[in-house]
Amino acid sequence: MASDFLTVPAPSPEPGGPSGPRPGPDATSNATRLLCAGTYLDPVYRAGVIRELLTHRYRVVAPSYGYDAVPVLAHALAARRLQRIRLAVLAAGTALTFLLTTVGVLDGFAGVLAVVWLMWVTAFLRRVVTLQTLTRRLAAPSRDGRRGRGFDGSYPEHRELTRELVAKIEREQTSDGTVIRYGGYKPFVGAGAPVRRWSNAELLIGAPLVVFDGRPGAGPAAAPGATGQEPQRKEVVPFTVEELTAYVADRMTARLRDRARPAQRIEGLAVERSTFTTAVTTLRGLAEPTPEQLDRLDGRWEDRHDTGRTYLCIRVGSWDQELVTTAFVGFDLKGNTLHTEFYSYVLAPVRASFQLVDRLPAALDERLLLKLAWHTVRGTPRSAVRSAAARAAGARLLPRLPWAKEKLRVPQPADSSEFGLGRYADAVLNRGAVTSVREMATSPRFHVFFQETDTVKYTQIVERQFLQVVRDFLYEHNVDLAEHEARQTNILNDYGHNNSFVSGDNNTTNSGTQHFGGPAGGQGAGAA
Repeated sequence: MASDFLTVPAPSPEPGGPSGPRPGPDATSNATRLLCAGTYLDPVYRAGVIRELLTHRYRVVAPSYGYDAVPVLAHALAARRLQRIRLAVLAAGTALTFLLTTVGVLDGFAGVLAVVWLMWVTAFLRRVVTLQTLTRRLAAPSRDGRRGRGFDGSYPEHRELTRELVAKIEREQTSDGTVIRYGGYKPFVGAGAPVRRWSNAELLIGAPLVVFDGRPGAGPAAAPGATGQEPQRKEVVPFTVEELTAYVADRMTARLRDRARPAQRIEGLAVERSTFTTAVTTLRGLAEPTPEQLDRLDGRWEDRHDTGRTYLCIRVGSWDQELVTTAFVGFDLKGNTLHTEFYSYVLAPVRASFQLVDRLPAALDERLLLKLAWHTVRGTPRSAVRSAAARAAGARLLPRLPWAKEKLRVPQPADSSEFGLGRYADAVLNRGAVTSVREMATSPRFHVFFQETDTVKYTQIVERQFLQVVRDFLYEHNVDLAEHEARQTNILNDYGHNNSFVSGDNNTTNSGTQHFGGPAGGQGAGAA
């Protein structure tokens, strides 16, 4: 089984077009390492990773914020391969023992002992290989900087992890300047749980002229209100949403990272611009597509309602990417009204059960192997009666039956027509991302108090700087700032210092924090 864990280095990012190389996902972050370890520690999570990234490969991969999905899938396949090898060896050994018992080489008692011993030794070897993988390849990197110690971003080879699949995951999980196709209600798939939202609409009227704003040769302008009439106003400098978005992106990056002092710099800051749209495809003339037919759909997208919206994603990755706070900012200009949207999401730390990998012994000595052997004896009867093997065999056998061979069951919308006419309609395939492997492993609560406070801190910093940058842009374009400053004060006052997000006891005390995840989501503070 040791040969199953030959590793290949994490692939380097491909060029991202005219703008230069696109930054690749963080394949060596602690979040990636814990997710890889979780595929060995949790069979339900392992099955979910394989389902989302391999079985449902027709779906778009959700953006990977602070981690790389390719090593996670590779380790999930390696863990599943270990289980399948054990079952295959057990089945072959049982069949051979039955044959030897039938021909009289072994008596019945010896045959039973042989099967029991085979069950134990295969379970023992699987546990040994799993423990070695967790303690060597998925251990935390050595603090002394020596190479070859701990997790380095490499991942196991597997025949199902083809170059085409790796390229697809790498291409779709990158969120920098790309189109993100979502499949559920929430467009910001992969960003975690919502923690705050607000929207604002303000009129773009010219700023009042003051005594120093008079035109050359015309004399000084009258002070506002001096004659009891409406003050003269400057002419607003026209601008577009693209200009405002680019301005905010440049200024936020400069103020919080590039031009900030080293002690005040946010190293984990990333400012990206992405377009979010649906990915529902109508399969003309098909009711149950085959995998080959789904593969030919690559590049064919439908967006009948023109639902694409562009947002600026301001993301802060902290705690070695275990905590990711993201603000999605959108603008729209209608007439002389600027509409602003602000949505804040947080990816809480990886669940505590995956962090067991950091408490395992560094070496497998004789004492540990003896404990492992004894615990295998105790656990073998219980594992033998479990139905996991039967479910795994059934999942592989049922698709190969004649009436279901090479068919992929695609859930269809509910048919409430009188005559059940949906049976004759073309199939509808939702190819958008519905979740990420990171969201499937998110803890329901923070592990450390300061992780919660950092979420509040980074959200407040990003929000305050964002409002100031928008103010500067409007000032440079001769817009009256009275309404903007009043709305800004209301937004900031609504989100005070004594608020909290999803706290350790799962209580929410922040009146300005809006938890929304469906059509009934409420409007945030500061809504126009």
